Amino acid sequence: MAFISGNPVIAGLDLYSSSSTPMHEIGQLIYGDNGKAFRYVKAGAANLVVGNVLQAPVIDTQFDSMSVPVNAVGSQTVTITNGTTALTGDEFKGGSLSVSVTPGLGEEYTIIGNGAAISGASLTVYLDRPIRTAWTTSTKVTLRNLWNGVIQCPTTLTGSVAGVAIHAITALYYGWIQTKGVAAVLSDNSTGAVGSDVGVPGATAGAVGVNVAGTGKCNTVGRALRALSTGLCVPVYLNID
Repeated sequence: MAFISGNPVIAGLDLYSSSSTPMHEIGQLIYGDNGKAFRYVKAGAANLVVGNVLQAPVIDTQFDSMSVPVNAVGSQTVTITNGTTALTGDEFKGGSLSVSVTPGLGEEYTIIGNGAAISGASLTVYLDRPIRTAWTTSTKVTLRNLWNGVIQCPTTLTGSVAGVAIHAITALYYGWIQTKGVAAVLSDNSTGAVGSDVGVPGATAGAVGVNVAGTGKCNTVGRALRALSTGLCVPVYLNID
């Protein structure tokens, strides 16, 4: 049986501070005043810069369509054959497991923990609920974690948009980033008027630019509340999932 818990009313950690140990589940969503929303994340290997647009960790295709041995219906602890990228314990905690090849095609589970695994080894993954379809050696699964190890958006995206840094979270520390409502966001040198849709990648890492046809800014993050100007942080009404 799947259980859903509501969003916390009060954050256990001040929105503008960070901690070396987690105080919420990674990816936790919380709502504030004036339509604002925030996600709880772990920073990647570099400090996060206030006003920068952030993306999920760089996609590693070793975690696409991974092979599995037989896993029985009702198993909540499953095994997967790891690719060539070594994993540390709980690296995918708070992430997602999607079944990409039948049996089990289309099923998705939240990862509540994982063991460590070297290249080609058996990887143990703990799920939020038992699997509903027996996995065979034909089954393939894909692992993703949007919030564990977020980084500055580069000028060529290597992961999906995660949010905007509202606090200088120390590398490998935990804290909140903003996903909805008005935020101050770094602007690139594109020409944009008030109300323009803005997106990433920008001409500058961590910046937004005007999202118009042909610009390549394929991820709209919100709309500008003033004209864009190079190197400035401008108010943007964010609309990031």
